[in-house]
Amino acid sequence: MNRIGAIIAAAGAALLLSAGTAFPRVIDGVVALVNEEPVTFSEVRESVSEGMGIPVGDADALLREERDPSPVLRWIENLVDSVLVRKELERLGQSIAETEIDKAVDSVRKANNLNEAQFGELLGKEGISLPAYRRRIRWQMERGAIVRARKYKEVMVTEGEVRDYFRESGERFLVGAKVQLETLFFPIDSAPSASLDAAQARIAVQQAAEAVRAGRTFAEAEALVHETFPKVQFHAAGFVTTEDLLPELQREVRRLRAGEASPPFFTEAGAYLLRVVERRGGAPGDFSAVKDTLTDELTDRRSEKAFSDVLSELKRSASIDVRL
Repeated sequence: MNRIGAIIAAAGAALLLSAGTAFPRVIDGVVALVNEEPVTFSEVRESVSEGMGIPVGDADALLREERDPSPVLRWIENLVDSVLVRKELERLGQSIAETEIDKAVDSVRKANNLNEAQFGELLGKEGISLPAYRRRIRWQMERGAIVRARKYKEVMVTEGEVRDYFRESGERFLVGAKVQLETLFFPIDSAPSASLDAAQARIAVQQAAEAVRAGRTFAEAEALVHETFPKVQFHAAGFVTTEDLLPELQREVRRLRAGEASPPFFTEAGAYLLRVVERRGGAPGDFSAVKDTLTDELTDRRSEKAFSDVLSELKRSASIDVRL
């Protein structure tokens, strides 16, 4: 993973924007009330801007021109979730203090051997400001805190469970296996003058990802986003050895079983979506070499399930009024 990618990954994956039939435009103002606390259109716009790494003006246009309610609702729901979690942590006396955010950001910066100016510059290349990065860190920490407070025992994993998970996912760790992939590549020019191109690429890759999640093929997703980003490239290659792929692609391929598609991910050259079509050959991998990685992965999966359960419980007892 390149340095920029490692820094952004430390704050968790960015939330995704959907695509999709007609409804009235959202006007600036209150779009939701969560236990009488307002969520505004401006907050939704900022969330889209930060989550997708695009300018606020592009996020505003995207929201106002979207003709399907589901994408806008998803962004609103993300903010509703954050209000519910923050209020519950306040009730439990476990709010995340700004000093904790300071320590987390400094830890990431120092781990990458960057001074504050260099850190801000690298964040800027990813289309994110330091305040926005701090908000990502806060949300990551709040999610972890609410799960520990409400579902701690459900998240813990044993070595036996990790071994079982390794056996179930064994194909991902075959050594010397050949893999057949489909990829969508969205090239992004690294020149400073290419900011508009980069914003269009980020919008297009998120729309393509949503199309794939909705059951579209990669070829259909390419056709869907071609108008938004004409430079998109669809590749359906023959079998190649996993170890011969670019490091960034290897990392994603090892996370996927045959038939599964990746979320959008970014390299220095641009954005990718990929799908593992099939694997052939290869020798079984070594459990000890991936034990720690799989422990974290299984813990993360259980944490996601636990967090979803916590949100469901909070929503059942909350007053939520979404206004479109």
